[in-house]
Amino acid sequence: MASTLKHLLDKQPNFIKKVAYKIIPFKYRYGKAYNEFWYLINKSKNWSFDESKNYQLQKLKEVLKHCEKSVVYYRNLFKEYGFDPNIKNLEELKKLPVLTKDIIINNFEDFISTGFQGKKYKMNTSGTTGKRLLLWGSDDLFKIECAVIENAYLDHGAKLYEDHSIWIRRYSPNEGDPIFLSDYELNRSYMSAFHLNDETIFSYVNYFNKTKTKILVSYPSTIYYFALLCSKYELKLPYLKHIHGASEMCLPQWEKLIYETFGTKIKMHYGQVEKVSFAHQDSTNDLYKENLLYSFTEYDEDNVIIGTGFHNKVMPLIRYKTNDLVEKVENPVLDGCYPKTINRILGRNGDMLITEKNSLVPAVNFYSFMSKFESVDMFQIIQKKDTKDVDFFVVPNYYYNEDSETNLVKEMKNRLGDVNVRIHKKNYLERDPNSNKFKTVSLI
Repeated sequence: MASTLKHLLDKQPNFIKKVAYKIIPFKYRYGKAYNEFWYLINKSKNWSFDESKNYQLQKLKEVLKHCEKSVVYYRNLFKEYGFDPNIKNLEELKKLPVLTKDIIINNFEDFISTGFQGKKYKMNTSGTTGKRLLLWGSDDLFKIECAVIENAYLDHGAKLYEDHSIWIRRYSPNEGDPIFLSDYELNRSYMSAFHLNDETIFSYVNYFNKTKTKILVSYPSTIYYFALLCSKYELKLPYLKHIHGASEMCLPQWEKLIYETFGTKIKMHYGQVEKVSFAHQDSTNDLYKENLLYSFTEYDEDNVIIGTGFHNKVMPLIRYKTNDLVEKVENPVLDGCYPKTINRILGRNGDMLITEKNSLVPAVNFYSFMSKFESVDMFQIIQKKDTKDVDFFVVPNYYYNEDSETNLVKEMKNRLGDVNVRIHKKNYLERDPNSNKFKTVSLI
């Protein structure tokens, strides 16, 4: 019913969409998977920590048995390690090795479930190492994640789909396109982060106030830049009540200015395209709360997150190493299904770059568009602060051609304007000899 309704409304003029989406409650539009998980979220709020861990054990058994039956890679892995999917406790999962991005890339087809018969959806990520990863998921997986994220917002007092929100992210307009875009289905508007500067800030604020927007969503660095401009010109957002960030660490100086400018603290959540771990900040403090319904999360000796997702039936990932480093709480608060275990999630790798008109663009925007380039295996972007020139280093693969190069330059200019972009094709990218890492997006 939900998919039929959406298909029908998508064909209607904007004014009909706007009215229909206001009348028809969100839960009726997002279907069975969303509603069942939303019910589970509310039910779990009365669970003890032991009940929550028992739920995780049962879900892990389901995932492991599904993998043994339908996923070639895991069937072979279990045989190699003599592993019994009918585990008796959560610690038994550690008998399996950690899964890495390279293992998935090198055994891609063997990770896809042979038992899944529905429609598959692509999930692309480049990651902060610059190496892209393609995964598959289902519509149910996205609907479940939608409920999880909505719960995180609600914990901060924000009603994500009832109140209008503005997202200064996820929108990269081409030349001639509007810099603001309305999404009536999700009751939100998108604003271009690439056009935010001293000249446009007044139109951004006017739109906020005209729509009486209560919720602002973006990358912490973009919210900081937005606050910087609002503070500079003494612009006010009287309706703004909630600020939500993700995808990068919020630096203390950013958090301070955001609060001083808007009178509202930024709240964060953590997740990833691979969908193997989720946490959000508590409403009363800055500690992160794990969501035990979503996944089983472990930490290695360096406090790097290792996650096992419960809900991807198409391409399940077991003990996946995210390479995201956390600072754990010394004395975790193990209360129910949302234990406070993380003090902070340390930043992902990359600077903000400068546009032709001196706007600042977060590194995560470049990770996003590079995830779509199947012709590039790895990349590194370096911009010179004084000239704004960009050196774009790529490791091309078999699919790379002249069109790839043209489109790379075009995407960079869509985000940075008329700056000089030089493409350099490499067989490999130099890494720091000590850490074996390199900074994917750098301003020098």
